[in-house]
Amino acid sequence: MRVYTALIFSVSLCISLLNSTIPVTQAAPSRRPSLEESFGVGELSLTAGAILGFGLLSVWGTEWVGPQAPSIGAPAEGSSDLRFSRWSNPHFDPQQQWLGGVPDLAGYVAPVLGLSYYIGGSFIGGQQGYYGAYPHEALAFTEGLSWAMLTTSLFKRLVGRERPYVTRGAWGELDASAVAMSRSEQHLSFPSGHSTVIAATTFFIAADVSDALISGPLLDKDPFQRALVGRVLPYMGASFISWVVMYSRIKDQRHWLSDTLIGASIGALCASLSYHMHFDRSGVT
Repeated sequence: MRVYTALIFSVSLCISLLNSTIPVTQAAPSRRPSLEESFGVGELSLTAGAILGFGLLSVWGTEWVGPQAPSIGAPAEGSSDLRFSRWSNPHFDPQQQWLGGVPDLAGYVAPVLGLSYYIGGSFIGGQQGYYGAYPHEALAFTEGLSWAMLTTSLFKRLVGRERPYVTRGAWGELDASAVAMSRSEQHLSFPSGHSTVIAATTFFIAADVSDALISGPLLDKDPFQRALVGRVLPYMGASFISWVVMYSRIKDQRHWLSDTLIGASIGALCASLSYHMHFDRSGVT
């Protein structure tokens, strides 16, 4: 059942990405900037360094950086972190994931689909793009995602916060021994990597879709419709998808509320900065 649900989710997301970017080609300018005009050698080198750094931290980060000891302790009694953790899952079952684990899987699938769409469209359409997927958009998406992942991975190992099931298990509130997770993973709660990745993906796509709508089908509409449909709705969709993944991580006792909020903020900020560094309000240059 989980496989079918994940497949439906993946297909639906692909269709949404395709449909949402079609307006870009309807209002596409006669010339898109070349990669050399959009990205310098220094910026590309830094992006490659961010990808390499994330990979190295993922494999050897705990040995090189930590955590030697947690920098952030367990949340205090009555704190929002602890209250929300207890409220979301008062009777923890390590064998059950919220919604069959689909939101958890989305944290891995969504960025792969987004990156595949932008890169695949670049190869298919070349400099002319394919349904809004241009080479410099693929690089901008990669840049924002890689910096977000590197930042989160580094903070995870510098902070070394215990995951909720570990803390609550030590307090006798639930059985933490049944959770199949290595000891090093037990101390990588802050910030949430899933929240970072899903926010980076959805907010970059939201910015892309928003500009495509404003410069395309909504170009001659009234200001209220342009603002509501072209600006508010894409970002509401990004926020909703991000929150579903964030809540799943809290409910499954993998992260505290503050872990997900900070993680999502890192992802949204990196993606937004990368997008707006390279595209104007029409989503072109």
